[in-house]
Amino acid sequence: MSKINETPNLLPFDDIRALVDDLPGMDVKAANVFAANARRSTDRISEIGMWMAGWQANTRPGIRRPVVTLFAASHALATNLEDGLQISEVAALVEEIRARAGPVAKACGRAELGLKVFELALELPVEDFSATAAMAETDCAATIAYGMEATTDGCDLLVVRGVAAGGQASTAAMTAALLGEDNCPDHRRSPAETDIVGKAVATHRSHFSSPLEVLRRLGGREAAAISGAIMAARMQRVPVILDGSQAVCVALLLDRLRQGLADHCVISGHDMHPDSNRLCKALERPVLLSGRYGDHDATSGALAASLVKDAMAVFDGGGE
Repeated sequence: MSKINETPNLLPFDDIRALVDDLPGMDVKAANVFAANARRSTDRISEIGMWMAGWQANTRPGIRRPVVTLFAASHALATNLEDGLQISEVAALVEEIRARAGPVAKACGRAELGLKVFELALELPVEDFSATAAMAETDCAATIAYGMEATTDGCDLLVVRGVAAGGQASTAAMTAALLGEDNCPDHRRSPAETDIVGKAVATHRSHFSSPLEVLRRLGGREAAAISGAIMAARMQRVPVILDGSQAVCVALLLDRLRQGLADHCVISGHDMHPDSNRLCKALERPVLLSGRYGDHDATSGALAASLVKDAMAVFDGGGE
């Protein structure tokens, strides 16, 4: 973690690009030794074990400090979306989690998972991305660096989730930038959101070749922080569970920045976002839970982390 600690608070994008060029890859030898010791046929449980072994670089991987992390923020255009989360709702969710109440706190308590919530200036929304860039480069880079703090207390499995007023529209816009506009949009997308995404694409289309520009122009602080958390986890060889379409979209963006950058990630499950299916398909990472989950508070991520813990318990830390 010395690189993170020595980096200035405001990271220019050039420094971030340099950082991702020097990240560890999967330890294939550790994964293969684990598989040989496990004495199991290839199935989902052994796949989880090999994933943990390869990214922890440990033939006897373990889960002793799993953490569920939620990044909360807001977008200025949220007030134009009557069917989306508003700042007051996100603030209430943050307070509920801090009070260790609500579904995700119960799920984390039951599975002995750590739970963190980062409030990213909820009362100061980022700019309306349909008309201008959501963030300045320095602000975006600083928030990426802040997201890296998700791992500073130490963890060996990290769940990341974003929740934001206007966050669904932001994810839709970033998805359109990365995958193109959906020619057959899901009926769940509201006319107001469709209009906002169309305007955002028209405004920022010339910058779509740069993943970091897509992030700062169409993403919010929650998306930037998620990207930082994913990168910090990769530096420390911490496997990551992506919870929600926004986290999957950010991971896809990072994979466009450097191919394979999200290989240490898996997906908790599909959510109710209209772009969920095509995002998961594009990222090409395993999905742990079947069905669709409509929570905003990382409950499905906590359930997926519990599944990983149970799977690893089968091997008793590596499986002899």
